[in-house]
Amino acid sequence: MSAASPRPDRHPQDWYVEPTWTVRTLVREIKLDAEYTFWDPCCGLGTIPCALADAGFKAIGTDLVDRWDSQTLGLPHLFMGEHDFLGAQTHLAEFWPLLSIIFNPPYSYEDDIAERCVRRALKLASGKVCALLPIRWRASEKRYRFLQDEFPPLEILEFCDRPSMPPGTALHERDPKTGKLTAWRRGKTDYAWYVWDRHIPKPTTITRLVAPRTPAQKIADRDYDLRRVGALPQLEMAA
Repeated sequence: MSAASPRPDRHPQDWYVEPTWTVRTLVREIKLDAEYTFWDPCCGLGTIPCALADAGFKAIGTDLVDRWDSQTLGLPHLFMGEHDFLGAQTHLAEFWPLLSIIFNPPYSYEDDIAERCVRRALKLASGKVCALLPIRWRASEKRYRFLQDEFPPLEILEFCDRPSMPPGTALHERDPKTGKLTAWRRGKTDYAWYVWDRHIPKPTTITRLVAPRTPAQKIADRDYDLRRVGALPQLEMAA
């Protein structure tokens, strides 16, 4: 991928870390075929592959950069190398006959990069493609024909509570005034899972709302991710 001029307020590679609860929600809300392998080609710290593996699915991750070794507390054996998903090289996962792709693709550091990633995923996958993207992504003149005529999603699962997506470089940052960790504190953007099924090429798209979590669940979900990346000590996990 060739880099465009980065926005100063964003990570230069759009490395934003989705909370684990968004992946668990997807597993709960749609049927995933256990015979398939699930590939996240923009895996970052491995949130999606690790959550899928924890749920009993076969999952792998790749990314432009290996970010697992020094930070992730997940399952590093799931990482299958540095790979440019939009580049010219081929990854062995592309040859697997039973392949689904679940990812949080880059959204803005190159023009139309999210759509290019989704198109690539739809070309490679034989099962489902699930992309975690802002709800406003579909409200576009340029994407009308793509989403309406070419590749209408099977489902769009819209979150009622906003997922927080901190940059991967800020997971250990603390508020200078309060000293509290800031990662995954509160979301600023509305997100949805866009779900395609390659066995159903031209469905009538169903949009569903994902119910908001309880206050207690929000605290538990945030604590889980803070511990997973080492921002909170592992010894606190039993507290």
